[in-house]
Amino acid sequence: MTKKSPISVDKIQFCDYYLDQVNDLSSMDKFHYDDRRDFIKHEFFGGIAVKVEINNIRYDKGARREVSFRLIDMTSRCQAAILRKRINLAKEDFKEDFVHFPAESSGLKGGHTYKLVVSDENVSQTLAEEFIHVYDYPLGRYYNVCNCGVRPAWEDNLYKSLNTIDDHDYYLRFNLTTKTPSIHPTIMPELELRLHYPDGKYVKTYFKEPRCFGLENFNNDIWSVEFPFTTFGDVNGVFYAELLCMNLPIAGFVFDTMSGTDIKGKCDPEYIIPLDEYSPEAAIKRIDNYLPHRNESESEFDDDDFDKVLDKFIASELENSTDEVEESIEYDTEDATTNEDTTTNEEESEPLVSLDHLTGIKSAKEKLALYERVVRFNKMRADNGLPYVNAPLHAMFLGSPGTGKTTVAKLMGEMLRRAGVLSQGHVVIKERATLLGQNYNSESEKTLQALEEAQGGILFIDEAYQLYQGDDPRDPGKFVIETLMTALADESNRDWMLILAGYPDNMMKMLKMNPGFKSRIPDSNIYVFDDYTEQELMEIAENYLTSNHYSLSDEARSALAKRVNIDYLHRDKNFGNARYIINMIQTDILPAMARRVTSAETFDCKTLTEILPCDIPSRDTTPARHSESRQRIGFTI
Repeated sequence: MTKKSPISVDKIQFCDYYLDQVNDLSSMDKFHYDDRRDFIKHEFFGGIAVKVEINNIRYDKGARREVSFRLIDMTSRCQAAILRKRINLAKEDFKEDFVHFPAESSGLKGGHTYKLVVSDENVSQTLAEEFIHVYDYPLGRYYNVCNCGVRPAWEDNLYKSLNTIDDHDYYLRFNLTTKTPSIHPTIMPELELRLHYPDGKYVKTYFKEPRCFGLENFNNDIWSVEFPFTTFGDVNGVFYAELLCMNLPIAGFVFDTMSGTDIKGKCDPEYIIPLDEYSPEAAIKRIDNYLPHRNESESEFDDDDFDKVLDKFIASELENSTDEVEESIEYDTEDATTNEDTTTNEEESEPLVSLDHLTGIKSAKEKLALYERVVRFNKMRADNGLPYVNAPLHAMFLGSPGTGKTTVAKLMGEMLRRAGVLSQGHVVIKERATLLGQNYNSESEKTLQALEEAQGGILFIDEAYQLYQGDDPRDPGKFVIETLMTALADESNRDWMLILAGYPDNMMKMLKMNPGFKSRIPDSNIYVFDDYTEQELMEIAENYLTSNHYSLSDEARSALAKRVNIDYLHRDKNFGNARYIINMIQTDILPAMARRVTSAETFDCKTLTEILPCDIPSRDTTPARHSESRQRIGFTI
């Protein structure tokens, strides 16, 4: 009787990545939550990453399986590459796993179709199959956009302005021709439309192949893509529609659903810009000229938006700091070497992660560098069949907000993943508010959920000292601590790490009052993150502006240094360090620059990138943050 696999594959998602993104492929935000299957092989193409959702369909026990991921070249009729992974699932559990196929070593070729086959090797059963297509022509050879606009459901005319307050159905239409008439559009890359709503946050995405509407259009070789959308009374205003092909924009236009005046849009199919250079700031500047009613007051910049900006900056720093250690890929070649476990001395001497790019925090970097050597030494012994003593995992990060504690936690997770200590290396960030339950004594359940989420990675508890309220015997935080202590005592589960972070004085007080933490977090794993100096804050500002294609004039640099000096001398316990300097750039400097540039009659590339002294606010004239929200149009900065 043939055995049936106890696991199933419920979802497979693909994402192409650039050569400089290989260091962060397991990050969720790298994947588009859609069903794209067409990818273009350009000069920066790094490969194809795959996210697979695997479920344990057993209801009574867990599953431990050997799962293979085979990439079959359907055009050449051969196997391109294969990856194998060990999957461990609790009963009725599921997990999202990540694999990637580098373009060079996997032999991904333009003009080829590939099939991904996911199999349970224990029972030789195929779990799922999906097809993808890789194209190698420059994007401009595929489609040429003729015109675009909004079409009411009851007529064929295209508009870029409407006047509606009721619910109505409309279509976004892009008319186009193929640049290669011999190739039928149905076998060309699919097209994607992104509709950015007036609230600045919601984006709707569609995927479609071109169609021909009417015999006249067929004879003229004019094809169209249409995407439906509906206006509502409370969702009206300025929209922005983009047409993309394989993640690259080829046309776009602005339209207004509350105006009788036509709004000119941008539709330039010859000018193709990768999305990482196609910033929301540029889009706002492009539509500002058509919005005379726009509120000139300072923009509201809430904490969620800022955290996303800061996380993006940190992620870009991490991408530039680490060298990818490729997963083991087996190739279907006759001369493949049999001793795959052999590593060179040069590879073993390379650090698992680099800390040189981090600004400041000298003490923490020195201690982490030593810890990295211990972990790497253990890996070298294990690779050569020698026993080793496990390095203590759990740690405490002492420092003020904005000193890089979260950044270092992510680096540590990546380091431990590469060393084989942690299976995934991701970081789950929690705080007191997210660990307390709705009912008294339900904190254990919330904490167990956090521990489960952090399996294979790091549970990072920010401002952890708030969990301990010694003067309140009924404080629910004690249940969180008790649950953490139980998990820390389980020596059989070393596939997770706990990092407690917060202000130095408060954290040391908590450590003294909880001997259980003291016994499991040795002094060698207590890292001190010093506040940044004025010079280091200026370095962070320069790096952030450069990464976003801005520059400081000499006079502006002096003005910013003067402002930082004044704020630094008046800093208190809540001084934000890196958060402070990036927050100033986002909420004060860039809005001031935007007002200056958009008020000028002419501008050039230098005007759009160079920050002047007048854009740097003085301490005494810093505009107050408005508590009320303002109307958001198209995008948010």
